[in-house]
Amino acid sequence: MKSFICKTLSRVMAVAVCGLALVATASAQIEDWDFGARKLEGSWKVQVTLKNCGTGAPVAPAFDSLLTFARGGTVTESTASPAFFPAVRGPGHGVWSNSYGHHAFKAVTVAYITLNGALQRTQTIRQTIVVNNPDSFTSTATVNFVFADGSPAINACATATGQRIE
Repeated sequence: MKSFICKTLSRVMAVAVCGLALVATASAQIEDWDFGARKLEGSWKVQVTLKNCGTGAPVAPAFDSLLTFARGGTVTESTASPAFFPAVRGPGHGVWSNSYGHHAFKAVTVAYITLNGALQRTQTIRQTIVVNNPDSFTSTATVNFVFADGSPAINACATATGQRIE
């Protein structure tokens, strides 16, 4: 009888330990995913440098932009680029995801460029973003302009550094 009770208790304890291990593993994965997402979520002041895509050399002075990454994967962006009057280029809207690993993200935004209220071009920015610490990131981007009729206008490259707005 004593042997039966000991074996039964051993089995119950083994199941309990395995169950706790599964719960701990699942919790760690959920927390890790949430923590990873929160690394980018929030609003950032970003300094952008346009570069020659072939050489990587800067082609203009750096300018500021604002990026807000929302939970669920949407992003909004506005720029203080001297290339655009505020009434000419609207805000960028797009999506972001954590598909490149724990500290790396991708984002795509699209903005309209108008003249006298008529759509002239769209600007699509595709970024790879690496979060260096909770308050800063670096990114590389390609920038594509397309005329309203669908024909390509120009392509550019950029790098950026972001500081979290607190």
